Amino acid sequence: MKWALAGWLLHLAGGALVFALFYRDMRRRGLATEGMAVVGAAALVGGVLGAVLFNFPGWLAGHAREWSESPWNVRMAFVMASGRTWIGALIGGYALVEWTKRRLGIRRSTGDSFALALPLGEAVGRLGCLASACCYGAPASVPWAVFQHGAARHPTQVYSALAALLLWLLLRLARPHLPREGDLFKLYLAGYALFRFALEFFRDHQGSLGLSTAQWACLGVLLLLACFWLPGFLRSLGPTNAPAAGSVPESASR
Repeated sequence: MKWALAGWLLHLAGGALVFALFYRDMRRRGLATEGMAVVGAAALVGGVLGAVLFNFPGWLAGHAREWSESPWNVRMAFVMASGRTWIGALIGGYALVEWTKRRLGIRRSTGDSFALALPLGEAVGRLGCLASACCYGAPASVPWAVFQHGAARHPTQVYSALAALLLWLLLRLARPHLPREGDLFKLYLAGYALFRFALEFFRDHQGSLGLSTAQWACLGVLLLLACFWLPGFLRSLGPTNAPAAGSVPESASR
């Protein structure tokens, strides 16, 4: 029980870190308005809801009878304990951010300020996965295996945290060289999809055609980016579009 609580606290800490880093970047860019603070809060709330709700249907499929025979307060506990998913957090956070921006009349892209915050928030959140023993790996005999769910397994939660830190570093290095606002967020999506696709091979999961549901989702994201973003991004990297040293592009939208 205490480890499950520690997992939840670390997941919430990861979300809070995303909000704090997002708002700090907005302040650096001179965009830290009350509206942007609301947008950051929407990302936190949407991320938490998405992380829980997107994982719940899979849990319910295996516990339908237990759910149907329980009172409402126990059902709420089941929802909270059914697990969390980072892909769900991304979808939920993105959806609520876009809805909030529309309600507030904010047209400017906010993705780049989230791009460097999300990997660090995930790195903290994956430690919560380790504490909760969710997102666990496939059985393994490696020296650094962890004992979870009755077997020695790949510590895929740690792999994911390290991959998130590497992605943050790569994005930090790339940011000064991107000529268009919004491209950093697209690079984050591409990098996350690539890393997640590879890490899924170390996780204990079921899927179709040899790939997990998350891997198929990653392939879908990469296909969309390749079709609708990559050609324009490559053209923007030409010498005539290179940003001036130290400049912060403010024009294009996501």
